[in-house]
Amino acid sequence: MPSQQQHPDFQQEIQRLSFTKKYMDVVIKTAETSKDQFQENMMETFQDVDWGDSSLSYTSLLTNARFFEMSRDELNSLKRSRTKPYFARIDFLRDGLDQTEILYIGKTSLYSRENQEQIIVDWRSPIANLYYEGRLGEVHYESYEESFRGNLSLKRQFMIENGELEEIRDIDLTTTDELLQDSLAKSSSNRLTEIISTIQEEQNQIIRADLHKPIIVQGAAGSGKTTIALHRISYFIYQYKENFAPEQLMILAPSRLFIDYISEALPELGVERVRQTTYEEYVQACLGQRLKLQKDTKLIQILEHSAEDASQNAAWFSSIKGSAAFHIILSNYIRFIYETFFPKEDFSVDKFRLFGHKKFIHLFKNDYSYLPLFKRLEKLKAILQNDLAKKKKNMIKKIEDYYDERIERAIYHGKDPEKRKQYVSEALDKKAERLAEIKKAIRNAVPAYMKQFPKKSLIQYYQELFLDPERLCQFSEGRLTESEAARLCAYQQAYRQKKHFEREDLALLLFLQVHLFGIDKELKAKNIVIDEAQDYSFMELLSLKKALDTDMFTLVGDLAQGIHSYRGLTSWDEVLGYIFPRATYTELQKSYRTTVEIMERANELLQILPYSFPKVEPVVRHGESPIFMKRKA
Repeated sequence: MPSQQQHPDFQQEIQRLSFTKKYMDVVIKTAETSKDQFQENMMETFQDVDWGDSSLSYTSLLTNARFFEMSRDELNSLKRSRTKPYFARIDFLRDGLDQTEILYIGKTSLYSRENQEQIIVDWRSPIANLYYEGRLGEVHYESYEESFRGNLSLKRQFMIENGELEEIRDIDLTTTDELLQDSLAKSSSNRLTEIISTIQEEQNQIIRADLHKPIIVQGAAGSGKTTIALHRISYFIYQYKENFAPEQLMILAPSRLFIDYISEALPELGVERVRQTTYEEYVQACLGQRLKLQKDTKLIQILEHSAEDASQNAAWFSSIKGSAAFHIILSNYIRFIYETFFPKEDFSVDKFRLFGHKKFIHLFKNDYSYLPLFKRLEKLKAILQNDLAKKKKNMIKKIEDYYDERIERAIYHGKDPEKRKQYVSEALDKKAERLAEIKKAIRNAVPAYMKQFPKKSLIQYYQELFLDPERLCQFSEGRLTESEAARLCAYQQAYRQKKHFEREDLALLLFLQVHLFGIDKELKAKNIVIDEAQDYSFMELLSLKKALDTDMFTLVGDLAQGIHSYRGLTSWDEVLGYIFPRATYTELQKSYRTTVEIMERANELLQILPYSFPKVEPVVRHGESPIFMKRKA
């Protein structure tokens, strides 16, 4: 590889970089002042520049360029890119055209609206895919369901630091180049924001995978799972920036510490307005209450007292509450709760039958099945009120007509004037009394009818699930034995007395909340990213999908790194088969974090585990052999 001074295009690329930075300065300055001053700013910035007959055609750009309106996000992105406008260049001659396109790829885009000449191409654009996956020679790329073919004659990488060009490298593939090795050698704090320039083909395919489907990524340690997930969000926002706000995306992180870590990279990726929270915080927001969560000490118990029954029981309780078996239990329990809301009597007011109980049940079970239980009740209450309002006049008129007819008969057919007078007076009193009665009945009818339906809190419903072991066993449809159901009920009762909950309870509470009370619309998101997904249970993922009312999840994790295996996943099969059947599943087996020597030993350890994991392939980077240190008991 020639040194930077020996590269024949080094001075030309310095010239191009200088032009780009100056052009960016003009755009930024104009955006912050007035677009009417664009030409004035352009002349001021470039007045001392003389590049002669540059092959990069700056003259036409300067002549034809017009400032375009920029959003706040676009302007901020341009400012952040000022010291490193781009990291790569490709030369592409499209079939049917005579002129080769020279494209510079960076973290943001910058172009002339007048002649559509691109000064910087966004790394997320379709044509930039040629840099990540194209080999020199005949290539093609897809753009909005169209395929474009041509010849890729150059793939060039730039080392730019603090606005200065340090090195140029012409490459073919991005998988074995020196830039990747340099990036891996940097501190981990830099890698998150610099990965764009060294994204590998298998990583790029995940970032650009079908955005209309959920995706599950099983990635080895050091395979770039987290950064790939963040770049996929960035790619999503880029593709749908016209009609999709970043606030509609949400990252569920393992901890607040993790959120602090990724928050530094998010602005660089243009996704700073994406919601970030932890699983525990999000669920409690959905429940509308702060619960006293028991500190999770089970992992310590299991590691230090693995032979004792107490720790094994604790692990079993966590495992069963997070399993698919509990989906069966909760589904049957919810069905049981719903049936307690089936009225046995018609809705009547006084002596008038207005709404049949069978019709009420039909609407409850079928027409409003898309709503949670208490929202269904609100709908049906409104229907009863509307129905009553329509029939109110007719009911009052029937009573008035009844007494008016009796009074009229007495007036015209009564022979004794005194008796007639007394009868009419009594009838008028009775009429007034009956009208007062029916009006009062009308006012109280709906509230009185609705009183038959129990009003309990979410916590009450949850606690009642564990009151009857026999019933719990029946709900499980054979998944729990009677003794297991009794043990689980006793375990939950102990927590009830302490008024504490475990993390495993959150998923079950969330599932009940969805079906009984519903989730506020403001808490929902359209696209969700979960990191360290292997530490989530079946019920946690299912409950989140139900609560968010979407299957557009990006799940990244490594089954081999499951810290909480007693409650987490040991296989993606159930997740793919039941929760996310539409998901694209992919594996990242190459590790960029560690050395060959460490990875070889790690693969040996993985074979000892009672689960089947994909073998990890290290990037060729050597180091010292691992040393094993024995721990004294």
